[in-house]
Amino acid sequence: MKKLVFISILFLFITNKVCSQAMIQLGSTMVSVDTAYTGLSIPWEVIYGPDNYLWVTERKGLLSRIDPVTHTKTVVLDLTASIYAQSEAGLLGMKLHPNFNITKEVFLVYTFGSNTTNAKERLVKYTYNNTSLVNPQILIDSVDADINHNGSRLLFLPDGTLLMTTGDALNTSNSQNLNSKNGKVLRVNANGTIPANNPFPGSLVYTFGHRNPQGLMVAPNGFVYSSEHGPSNDDEFQIIESSRNYGWPNVEGFCNLPAEITFCSANNVKQPIFNWSPTIAPADIVYYNNPGFPEFHDQVIMSVLKDKKLVALKLNATGTASVSQNSYLTNMFGRLRDICVGPNNEIYIATNGSGSASENNHSIIKLTPPNTVSVKEINAGYDAKVYPSVTKENITIELNNAKEEQMFLKITDLTGSVVRKESFSSNKQQISLNNLAQGFYFVTLNNADYKQILAKKIIKE
Repeated sequence: MKKLVFISILFLFITNKVCSQAMIQLGSTMVSVDTAYTGLSIPWEVIYGPDNYLWVTERKGLLSRIDPVTHTKTVVLDLTASIYAQSEAGLLGMKLHPNFNITKEVFLVYTFGSNTTNAKERLVKYTYNNTSLVNPQILIDSVDADINHNGSRLLFLPDGTLLMTTGDALNTSNSQNLNSKNGKVLRVNANGTIPANNPFPGSLVYTFGHRNPQGLMVAPNGFVYSSEHGPSNDDEFQIIESSRNYGWPNVEGFCNLPAEITFCSANNVKQPIFNWSPTIAPADIVYYNNPGFPEFHDQVIMSVLKDKKLVALKLNATGTASVSQNSYLTNMFGRLRDICVGPNNEIYIATNGSGSASENNHSIIKLTPPNTVSVKEINAGYDAKVYPSVTKENITIELNNAKEEQMFLKITDLTGSVVRKESFSSNKQQISLNNLAQGFYFVTLNNADYKQILAKKIIKE
């Protein structure tokens, strides 16, 4: 009964659009739960940008920047009139340029067309002009689409090339056909050209034999991992290797049936690290590194739709096998579509409940474990002072050799929660701490390019 009451309270916490915090126990760790934003129409991708905003795609066709401190949303691109949004089709995957502070490019995948017979999918690059997304450039076009099995997750590799997952678009024959872009992981340069070292000359195809991969990440070990939806069996977690065949539709999960063994042997099939039967509907995956949160530390965290939970996968030393799995938040927030990690090791989760795309009833949930902030005091090329370091009321920030430029001040507490965020427009400015509780805080200052130029610890008495 207590568990049901607790879950009911959390349900009200989400659906009533309350932005106050709650606490939950995850394993041995007490975690703060907050709502970064609620009132979204099926958020598909959430990214914590270098501008300290959450970038979120909604499947109906909106891309927005959400301030996780003020809980406000600003639409920077509206494609609702031009996309094909039915069931799982619509505005899907997104990535910011790896050097977004300088190269303000945003990469998006969306489906378009009027019905299932002419629906297509494309990858488009936009430029962010600090207000909206402009100058669309199509990088990959005319990928078959349908109401389901469209992929699509994006990932930049260390060499600057971009991976894009595609589903089989409900046509299983696409996946083994190297002339089709469907059922693949595609690899493209950021300018839309085909990388010269792609495994099949003149082709975007990087890997093939996929059904519907919806998670993609690169780990510290350099491996690229993917999560993929199976039919009613054999959801997969796997390592992506150039030129490899992943078996669909001839192989489901491992190569363990006679016909599958024969096909795998003849077609260089890469088997998954792990599979789930019956299916759980794995979505996005991220790598998490935070000793202060042992339940997730040094593990892959996966958001799950059908089984409505987070899964933490611990890999072996070589990253080639799963040695343990644990589930968290089961049935607490409904279907979980996407996940990202913020700069202070906080975790943001996009909910994807049972409502329709027309219902603005989905949320971005924020999990903040304790003691996750580890701020190294820096002073990047500025004669900077923050004083006093122990105070009851105010601090003063003084930059004696700063350029005339707009800067941004942020104060965070020990949990990583941002308690103050404002512009800093002079070389010397007094900041009031009167509304803050007693305790330790971290003061950071970023310049107009979002580069952190100052980080100092202070104590509020």
